[in-house]
Amino acid sequence: MNGSVPLFRACTLKLPGRANRIATTIKLCQAFDAANPPIPPYPFYDTVAIWDTGATQSFITNATAIAMGLSPSGTALVNHGGGSSQVNTYMVNFGLPNNVTVQGVLACECADIPGGVGALIGMDIISQGDFSITNVNGLTCMSFRIPSMVIIDYVLESNKRQYGNISRNAPCPLGCKDASGKPVKFKKCGCMEKLGLS
Repeated sequence: MNGSVPLFRACTLKLPGRANRIATTIKLCQAFDAANPPIPPYPFYDTVAIWDTGATQSFITNATAIAMGLSPSGTALVNHGGGSSQVNTYMVNFGLPNNVTVQGVLACECADIPGGVGALIGMDIISQGDFSITNVNGLTCMSFRIPSMVIIDYVLESNKRQYGNISRNAPCPLGCKDASGKPVKFKKCGCMEKLGLS
């Protein structure tokens, strides 16, 4: 493969309607370096995880930690809606859909979550890549990739659609005028730069 082609790993979840939460099946295991896997390999634990952009850290539930037989790596002070709590932490590898693996996640412990949810995927994982949620035709689609590659900017996209075909020598479409009240060319008023079109 051409070495100039950037490589990334990605997973996508498509839902049949407009979702009020994003949850995917994942595989968890005790943390290890994929370049030096343990022998015998650590067992994987299958569970459901909610993607939570409001969580700074990723979490596993108390039931998940027990089921996996994990020993705490330490403790952390976690702030939540009920105040703050000192909780156990665990070093875990998160296996996301489509073989997207995040190694060495310091996951905090949380109370058990109804509905078979065993983990929360927080911003410590999400911020390592590009995360998008779209709802075209009322159908929710979530997609995530590592590493981050492109800035998604809907304001810039809108500006390009609205003003991208206007000639640089045309009057500024935002109505800029000089001191005498005469329209200023689009290329001279500074609006092209402000709109990200320069």
